[in-house]
Amino acid sequence: MRESKILKVISYILIPILVLAIIVSIFYESSKNDLKDENKYDSEYFESDNFLSIYMSRLYSQTNNLIYHNDRYKAITDNNYKIFYCSTQGYYDGYYYVDFKDFYYVILYENLALTNVELTSETDTLDKVMQYINTRDNAKKANIINGAIEADSEVIRNKAIQYFDNFQNTYYTITTEENVSSNYPYTSDYEMPSEIIEEPDEENTDILSTDSSNTTERLIKTFHTQTIKDLKIYTTYKEEVIERNDDIFFKELISRLEPYEVQMYYLIPASAIIVVILCIYLIIAIGHTKGKEGIDINDFDKIPIEIILCVATIIVIFIIGAAGEFIRVIYDEYYDLAISLLLTGYFVSYIVCALTGVTIIKRIKAKTLIKDSITGRTCRFCFKILKKIFKQIDKACKEISNSLTVTAKVIIFIIGYAVGMILLIGLFEGLGAGIALIITAYFIYKFIERINCYKKIENHLKEMYEGDHTKKLFSSDFVPEFQDVIKYINDVSSGFENAIQEGIKSEKLKTELITNVSHDIKTPLTSIINYVDLLKKEEIDNPKIKEYIDILDSKSQRLKKLTEDLVEASKASSGNVKLNIEKINIGELIKQTTGEFEDRFNEKKLEIITKIPEGIVYISADNRYMYRVIENLFSNISKYALESSRVYVDVVRDGGKVKIAIKNISKERLNISADELMQRFVRGDKSRTTEGSGLGISISKSLTELQKGKFDLQVDGDLFKVELEFDIV
Repeated sequence: MRESKILKVISYILIPILVLAIIVSIFYESSKNDLKDENKYDSEYFESDNFLSIYMSRLYSQTNNLIYHNDRYKAITDNNYKIFYCSTQGYYDGYYYVDFKDFYYVILYENLALTNVELTSETDTLDKVMQYINTRDNAKKANIINGAIEADSEVIRNKAIQYFDNFQNTYYTITTEENVSSNYPYTSDYEMPSEIIEEPDEENTDILSTDSSNTTERLIKTFHTQTIKDLKIYTTYKEEVIERNDDIFFKELISRLEPYEVQMYYLIPASAIIVVILCIYLIIAIGHTKGKEGIDINDFDKIPIEIILCVATIIVIFIIGAAGEFIRVIYDEYYDLAISLLLTGYFVSYIVCALTGVTIIKRIKAKTLIKDSITGRTCRFCFKILKKIFKQIDKACKEISNSLTVTAKVIIFIIGYAVGMILLIGLFEGLGAGIALIITAYFIYKFIERINCYKKIENHLKEMYEGDHTKKLFSSDFVPEFQDVIKYINDVSSGFENAIQEGIKSEKLKTELITNVSHDIKTPLTSIINYVDLLKKEEIDNPKIKEYIDILDSKSQRLKKLTEDLVEASKASSGNVKLNIEKINIGELIKQTTGEFEDRFNEKKLEIITKIPEGIVYISADNRYMYRVIENLFSNISKYALESSRVYVDVVRDGGKVKIAIKNISKERLNISADELMQRFVRGDKSRTTEGSGLGISISKSLTELQKGKFDLQVDGDLFKVELEFDIV
C-alpha cells in the first residue's frame, strides 16, 4: 500500500484542495464580521486617541519634509512664499492602512509652504490653496497657528498639545561673505548638505572656511531651531476613511462565500481529518518505490538541503508578495482574473513546498538530512578538528592527573597562583609583593578548608553506602559552597531511612494480615472438616450425596493446606522462623524424601535418577525446614512434570560447597521467566486446574536463604531446573 503510485498521486492532489478549503473557510469565519462592518471608522473613531495619534504623526512627518526635504517636491513661487507640493499617503496604524477622505493641509514656516493640494493654474497662490481647502463640503477644520489650536474636533482641541514637543527640528544654513581678511583656516573636506534652507538668521553663527588669498570667501554655518510656535498648520478632513482596493477585493470574496456558510462549518473538521490522514500516509509512504528496497533517493535528493530551502523560500515569498501587491491594485472588472492568479500562486507554492517536504522526509528516512547538508559537512569537519584538539588536551590532562593526587593538584594550583601574584604585584615595589603573599596565604587557607569539607562529605557517603542512614550532616560545619550539597545528602539519607522503615512496616503489616486472616479462616475451616468427617461416618445410601461429601472433603483439605502454606510463606519471607541449626546428612535426607514420594512419582510414571557422591556430606541447616524445601520441590515435580519422563536429582561436591540440582521436563509450555516463577501465587499451570497454590517455590527459596544457602531456578525451554548450594561442614 505504501508503494502505490495511485494513492500517492491522489493524496498529492487532494491535500492542496482540502487545505485551500480549510483556509478559505477559516478566513470567512474570522473576517466576515470585520469586512461586513460598514461603520468600522465611524464618528466615534474620529474622537479617539488613535485618530489623534495618526493625525498628529502625519502633520509632524510633513513638517519634517518641509524643513529637511523640500527640494524633492514640485514647487511654485507666490510673492514671498515658495509653495511645495507633497501628495498624501495613508498611515499604518498597526492593524489597518488608514487614509482619511478629503484630508488636505497647508503647513507654513517663515516664507515656505507645504501642501497636498495639487498645484495647478487654479491653485497657484497660497490664497487659492487655502480657499480650495476650506470649501470642502461637510469637512472638519483643525488649525494650529503659532501654538494655538482651533479645531472642530474635541479630541484635537483638548489633547493635541501633548504632541507639540515632537514639532521641534534643528537645522543649519550656509551663507557666504566676500572680501574678508584671511584670518580663518580653510577646511577642504566640507560638503554642502542637501538640506539647506535659504534666508537664514544672523544669530548663532559658526565660521567654517576661507581660502588662502588676501581676499577670501567665508562660509558661515547658521543653526536654527523650529518649534510648534513657528508653524501655521491649516487642515480639513471628512470623518470617513478611504476604502482600499484589497478591502474591496476581500469583501467581494466574503459575499461570494456567504451562501456556503453552513457547508463551511462541516467542511473545516472533515477536511482537517482527511488532510491529517493523507499526510500521515504520505509520511509513511514517501521514499518507498515498488521493486526497490530501502529509500529511493534521486539526484534532487542529493542537492544540499540549504540550497533547496533557500530557493523554495525565495519563490514562496515572491509569490506571496506579488499576490499582496496585485490585490492592492486590482479593480472590479479584473476580479475573476485576480482569483485565477491567486489560485495559480497558491498551487505553485504548494508544489514548491511539497517538493521540499518530500525531499526532507526522504533524507530523514535515509538518515542523510544532516550528513549531506552543507551545515552537517561543516559541523563534521569542525568536530573532527575539535575532537583531535580535545583528545590531545584530554590525554595530556589524564597523564598529569594520573600522576597526582587531588591534594597535590590543589597544592600545585595554589602555588602557581601564588607565584603569579608575586610576579604581578612584585612589579609595583616590595609592598605589592607583601600584599600578594598575604592574599596567597588567605586563598591557601580557603582551599584547605574546602578540601576538609570534601573529605567529610566523602566519609559520610561511604557510611551511607555501608547502610548507615541515621547520621546527619550539619550545615554549620561546612562553607557556603557546600550548603546545597549538604541539604541534598541529608534529604537522600532521610529518604532511604524512611523507605527502609516503610518497607519494614509494610512487611510487618502484610505478615500480621496474613496471620490474622489465616487464623480467622482456620476456625470455620476446622468445623467444616470435622462435620465432613462426621458425615462420612454416617451410613448414606444416596451415591450423589456421598460424591458431594467427597468433594467437600477434598476441597476443605486443599483450603487447609493453602492456609498453612500461606502462613509459612509469610513467616519465611519475613524471617519470622525459629531455626534449629544442626549438621544434616544431605544425601540421606534426599534419599528419605525420594522414598516418600516414590508412589506419587510412580503414578505419573516418573523415573527418578539420583546421583549422590560416596561418603557423608554434611551441611549446616534446620532438618525440619530443609526437608520442607526438598518436599516442596518434589511436590512441584509430581504436579507439573511430564508423565513418563525422567527426573534427575544430583548432589555434587564443589570445593567447600555442595550443590543439589533437581531437573525435570514440564508437561506445560513454560512461557514464563524464572523470576516470575519464584514469585508468590505464580504457577506453571496457567489454567490453574491443578491443586497447587503457587507458594511452594517461594517458600523453598525463602527457607533456603534463611539457612544461609543459595537458591537458583532456571528455565530452558520445557526444562525446569532448581539448584541449591550450601557450605559443607
